[in-house]
Amino acid sequence: MADHITEEEQIETLKRWWAENGKGIVTGVVLALAGYFGYQFWQGNERASAEEASDLYQGFLQAVSANQGEPDNKQLTTANSLARQLKDEFGDRIYASQAALHLAALAADDNDLEEAEKQLQWVLDNASETSLELVAKRRLAAVKSARGKSEEALKLLEGDVPEAFAALYAETRGDILLQRGDEPAARSAYEEALALLLPEQAGSAQLLRLKAESIGATATGADTGTEAAAEQEESESKPAQESDEQ
Repeated sequence: MADHITEEEQIETLKRWWAENGKGIVTGVVLALAGYFGYQFWQGNERASAEEASDLYQGFLQAVSANQGEPDNKQLTTANSLARQLKDEFGDRIYASQAALHLAALAADDNDLEEAEKQLQWVLDNASETSLELVAKRRLAAVKSARGKSEEALKLLEGDVPEAFAALYAETRGDILLQRGDEPAARSAYEEALALLLPEQAGSAQLLRLKAESIGATATGADTGTEAAAEQEESESKPAQESDEQ
């Protein structure tokens, strides 16, 4: 009899516990299952979206490659259309930014600097990867400088950048300063770029030295010419002085 009472008490205790906690447990289980299946659904959509973006980008690259050497722009029109679709539907993915970088390069090759600037600005505004943003910013500075916007160009190169980009940014700054006619500042920028080169970037050292030394050579040549002119002027004035003394 005592055992029977004990069982009934246990059942009543279990009922009370379930009444107090059962709803929370069910809710927790439902939420856990919803979260699991929701994640699986998101992951499937993410994978499908990435594959679609990748396919579009491959088609873009094929169109760009097929356009090379062609007399018409049919393939380039296709490439522009695919790039536009990538931007509109997958603007936060690297494929869209890479396509815009390609279009910017093609535009620059055709001397369409306005279009190149437009494409690079899009990457700068939409890139989800820091490395792509840094590439676009450096190229945009070069394009702006070529369009006569040197102040805007130099402003883009301000601030600290990762060491992998530091030398390239300094070199670009030197190119812009040289274009502005500020040779001392340009030479200083090239020397800074040399100092910032990483071991794996050693292949750029020779070109940087040539850039820096060419500025030095120009300055030295100018100084030598000035000295020669002064000596010639002095020698020409001597006979006149001697004649006056006589």
